[in-house]
Amino acid sequence: MFASEETMTMLDTLFYISPLFCATHLLYSRILHLCAWHRTACLVPVFPQVVNFVDYYLVSFSEVQAFVFNATAMAMTAVLLIAAYNVFLK
Repeated sequence: MFASEETMTMLDTLFYISPLFCATHLLYSRILHLCAWHRTACLVPVFPQVVNFVDYYLVSFSEVQAFVFNATAMAMTAVLLIAAYNVFLK
């Protein structure tokens, strides 16, 4: 973890996106025939939730593994933003 438990709880509450919300946006993206980038953007918030579900219900991850998963989610977001720049602004 990179912060205290209270800070992590607050961040989790602020940035939580429901998987149902992501699925709805994915459905709208398909109905409106939006690009593959948009569908990928709809799926990015789901990855940390899947990892959290596995950590909570199936296998308990160590702090190092949790950090790696958090870093992976941040890297995915950064790559998506770079791709958005390349797709929409260039």
